[in-house]
Parts: sequence; structure tokens; C-alpha cells
Amino acid sequence: MPVTIETIGSCRKSLRIEVPAERVEGMRAELVREFGKEARIPGFRPGHAPEPVIERRFAKEIDEELQRRLVPESYREALAENQLRAVGNPQVRALHCQRGQPLTFTAEVDVAPDFTLPDYKGLPVKRHEQPVTDEDVNEMLDSLRDQQAEFVDVIGRGVQINDFAVLDYTGIVDGKPISELAPEAKVLGENKGFWMLIGPDSFLPRFCDQLLGARVGEQRQVLVDIPADFPEKTLAGKRATYFVTVTGLKEKNLPEANDAFAKKVGMESLVKLREEIRQQLLRKRETEANSEVRRQILDQLLAKVSFDLPESLVQQETRSIIYDVVRENSLRGVTKQQLEDQKEEIFGQAVASAKDRLRVSFILDAIAEQEGIKVEEREINERIAQMAQRHGVTPQRLRAQLVEQDGLEEVAEQVRVTKTLDFLVAQANVETAK
Repeated sequence: MPVTIETIGSCRKSLRIEVPAERVEGMRAELVREFGKEARIPGFRPGHAPEPVIERRFAKEIDEELQRRLVPESYREALAENQLRAVGNPQVRALHCQRGQPLTFTAEVDVAPDFTLPDYKGLPVKRHEQPVTDEDVNEMLDSLRDQQAEFVDVIGRGVQINDFAVLDYTGIVDGKPISELAPEAKVLGENKGFWMLIGPDSFLPRFCDQLLGARVGEQRQVLVDIPADFPEKTLAGKRATYFVTVTGLKEKNLPEANDAFAKKVGMESLVKLREEIRQQLLRKRETEANSEVRRQILDQLLAKVSFDLPESLVQQETRSIIYDVVRENSLRGVTKQQLEDQKEEIFGQAVASAKDRLRVSFILDAIAEQEGIKVEEREINERIAQMAQRHGVTPQRLRAQLVEQDGLEEVAEQVRVTKTLDFLVAQANVETAK
């Protein structure tokens, strides 16, 4: 099959593909027979109309089906014959299909970059090991106690630092409700039953200071000077007036660290709980140390080689990163206006991250190819079992979902990346540092 290849960009090719006339006519004859089996034409028994009649009656439909089958089929063959690794879908142009002539078309497509692998064995890296101290265990234990804390009503006194005050409040700026001036920043405008930790860094500057001493049921007027660099531009530099009612006052009581507390969280004794905490911290720090070693390896590989990337992949990866950034910031309470104000910075960082991710992906893929790193079915099943455990479903159900969503290939790629990184770590010159 004649194929003419033209380079139209660092990672983009134009393929002019010519499907021989005899192959086209063979496919046409096959389609005529297929249509004939199902055709119902007046004057002929179902499935017994002559082929010339079928061809005239369904000429348009046969031509469309002919192109639908031959174009992708011949395109895949052209890629395989010329050892091209396409990324993304092709743009098909200049399609010509006339009776008795070859079918011709041009397919423009992004292809994987061509580059020379740098030296990737024996890379020098440092593995930082951090021991787990009794202080670390105590800190984790205190955090666990904090999660199990009880909040009790405060009786007979007013608000103090480190209390949790339950507040109803409404704010105004320049005589207008903050909820109207900044509708997206709802928590700034008004709230009912809002739990606030009383401290200098809570909410707005000096807000909590003006509540000290207030008792349950008491109302206070609080004046706040909003900083000039406040993220919500409509409020920045303004003086706000808040009308606040203390509807409740709570004090946090931590449970004592003893055997009873250990049993409450599922351990036999405090000694056993402390040992479990120590082992969790050890596993966490080992994972962090391993991740840092991998990051050093990847940073060195990125510094050793540079190559252009398919623009379609860069755009796709950039969109994915921006989506994640916007979603995560929205969950943290960042407003649309704040994101809009930072869009150029977000976009620039997303593009840079996208390019690094893609270069790492291509480098690791090339190393895996060079070293013959393969993925076995057993390894895919093990990864699916791990994923299923995290998501609380059975491996069988998760695998069925992956098959339905064409996700098995992605799982196999994840396993291949992990194996390639393990290979690079095993080949690296690792220096352990405390």
C-alpha cells in the first residue's frame, strides 16, 4: 500500500495513503453481498435481489460504509508498516473515493517524540532516613486524642481564648450586606450556628478579640478593618461591621491517654497503640524516602534530555491539571474571582507541569522498551485488587468496570511505570543519609 510521509512539525506527520483499486473493489463487492442478505426490495424475495440492483439501490450507503471501514483500517496499517507511534486521533482530509480508482486520503497526526535516551543506570541519589522518636509517637497520639475529643458546654463564664464559640452573625460594608457585595464568599457575609475557634488567627483580624468575655445569649457589634491585600477584592481595605450573637460556648476536652482510650480506638492497650503508631510512622517515612529517591532520579533524567512534545498531548494534559487545580481550590473555599485573578499563573504552572509529566512518561516508556520490561496478567490483577480494597469494592466488580470503560490498558501502564522506576532505583547509586 503506497504511503507518502511528510514531516509538518517536530512531532506531527502527514500521511498520504493510497488504497489500491482492487482492494477497494473487493471491499465493495463484500459490502454488496452483506447489504443483499438483508435487503427487502419490491419484486424480489428478501435476500435474493440481484447484486446490480443492490448496488444501485444502496449506492450511497455502500460508499459510506466502504470509507468507514477502509480509512481507519488502512491508516492503522500505514502506521504499523512505517513504525510510527501515533498519539491522539488523526485529522483526515482530501478523501477521494471513485469507482474503479484507488481510495486516497491524507491523515495528519501527532506522533511520539524521537529522542536519544541519556545514561540512566548508576544515577547518584541520596536516601534520607528519619528515625521515629518517642516525641513523634506522642505527637501522633495527641492527634488521635484530639480526634476523639468531647465538646462540653461552658457554664458560668464568658468567651476565652481556645474556646469554641457558636455564633450567629451578619456583616455589612458601606451600609450594604457583605452577602450581596461578595455572594461567592458566603462564610464572610452571614452564618448561623457557626463554630469558631477563638484565637488571634481565626476568621478576620481582631474579630475574636472583640468577643472575649461575651456570654451565651449576648449580642455584640464587632468592627473589623479588612486588610488591603485581602483576596476578596470587593472587600479589600474596607471596614466591616458585624452583628454577632453568641448562641453557645464549648470547651474541648481530650481523653486521657490510657488503656481505656486505646481500647476505644481498637487496640488492646496503650503500649500496643503506641507500637502501632510507631510502625505506621515508620511505614510512612519509608514511603516518603522511596518517593524522594524516585523524584531525584526523574529530575536527573529530565535534566539530561530535552525534546519537543506533541502539542495535542500538552493541551490535553494542561486541561486536566487546570481542572484538578480548580476543583481542589474550590473545595478549599477559593472563590471564582480569586481563581480568575490567578488564571495566568495557574495556566503557566499547568503547562510546565504538563510538559514535565509527558517527558517523564516518554522517557520511562523508552527505558521500559529498551530493557524489555513487560507487564504480566498476574501483576495487573494484583494492582486491581489493591485499587478495589481502597475503593471498598470487590476486585471482580472493579475489573468489570475497567473493562467497560477501557481502563485496563491504563492499569497496565501504571504497573509498567512502577516496574520501570523500581528498575532505575535498583540500578542507582544510592547513598543513605540520616
